[in-house]
Amino acid sequence: MNTQLSQPSLWQKLSDFQLDDSPEAAVQFSDKLIKEQKWTPEFAKRAMAEYKKFLYLCLTMPQGASPSEVVDEVWHLHLTYTQSYWQKLCGEVLQRQLHHYPNKGGDSENQRHRDWYAATLITYVKEFQELPPVDCWPLPKGLELGAHLAPTSPFRTPTLQMAPLWEGRQYWPVGAAAIGLCSLGMFMLSGPHFLLTFPLLMAWAWWGTYHKIQYKKRVVREAMQQLHPYHFAALFKDTETLFRTIVADFAERGWIRYQDEGKFGWDTQVQQPMLYALQAQDQKELPAGLLRAFLYPFAKTMSKKAIALRNELAKDVAVGLFQWWVIMVGLARMAQGLLNGKPVIFLLLLLIVYVLVWIVLGQLPLIDNETKRTYQANEWEGYITAGALTFLLFDASYSLGSDQTLQRVFSNAPKSDDGIGWLGGAVAVNTSKNSGGGEGGAGCSSGGGGCGGGCGGCGGCGGS
Repeated sequence: MNTQLSQPSLWQKLSDFQLDDSPEAAVQFSDKLIKEQKWTPEFAKRAMAEYKKFLYLCLTMPQGASPSEVVDEVWHLHLTYTQSYWQKLCGEVLQRQLHHYPNKGGDSENQRHRDWYAATLITYVKEFQELPPVDCWPLPKGLELGAHLAPTSPFRTPTLQMAPLWEGRQYWPVGAAAIGLCSLGMFMLSGPHFLLTFPLLMAWAWWGTYHKIQYKKRVVREAMQQLHPYHFAALFKDTETLFRTIVADFAERGWIRYQDEGKFGWDTQVQQPMLYALQAQDQKELPAGLLRAFLYPFAKTMSKKAIALRNELAKDVAVGLFQWWVIMVGLARMAQGLLNGKPVIFLLLLLIVYVLVWIVLGQLPLIDNETKRTYQANEWEGYITAGALTFLLFDASYSLGSDQTLQRVFSNAPKSDDGIGWLGGAVAVNTSKNSGGGEGGAGCSSGGGGCGGGCGGCGGCGGS
């Protein structure tokens, strides 16, 4: 997962540059950005970090870079802080001028800008080895960025080679269909005969449930060999667990560290995906809530990448339909018996037993201790640390130091209906700020000539 920037010294200068260090300003940059754009403080800080990444791309791309509308709003405001922009950024950090030109307009100019914006996103992925956050960098339709990620990147869409659910056991869905049709005639049977045949439906449903559980266990074993650990968390756990696994992994590596009073610091030197936005912050430590604001969107992106695989594994509904069909047949027969004044206590007991066994089968552990030990024994040093892997597999408490654990520090996670894993799981969270924006509104160049184009009303920039 490690990556090397093409110009690490430039990134170090940009990440050290402070947007809020403007002595001539009556209102600090971030405060004015929040007020003018009506953004949350968390989103404003993320947008400022993306602005620094944009500046880095401006000087590393031969033709310059094109910002999104969100990033362009940050750029526009920074231009009004003339001493910070021209003297400190351009004069001291970049050591060249970075101009902003209005859009000339027209179809050809807009198309050129859209191509330019797409090239910027591709270079973004190649440099930072992250997928740009869509609330800051909207993705043009049809643009595929995954091919530009490293082969082992957790931002790639996970794939899993797995035999179909009913391979070698086609008799079960066929039998379920046949038995289900035959059960329609059971309403013509007498009470004793119905009670003798109804357990056949129950047993077939139990057998299908057991087979599906065994299938899921095989999927887990295959996933141990084929998936990145972050993908494993996204598929089999939930987004919140994946987020906390990332935090534990980064803490184990020393990339982030827990400070006193619930704050986190980070390594300002290491070149690592998902850390660049933190390194771009003016402050050198952030409270847990802001750390979540920066790292949780990455976990959410990985969870979304696992949706297709999760749906593929869960697309078979034969077992669930048959389970509910058995209940409906039993309830309908009970209603028939009550209308005819017949006793239904035995059928009620059978339904209770059926549901209880169904629940017990559903509680069987899909990731048992043997599976955990096997997964833990794999050589994952290049992907995840042992401490984070233990937290992921064994649901262990991970200590951040100072008697603080992940569970305690992030105990007040807001609820969301996003990111439930294939095996079920806890409720995930979402702290990212949705912000409008088109495909980009400006462009930049650090070269000698001017450049222009934009579909959002402002053109580009030229250097001198």
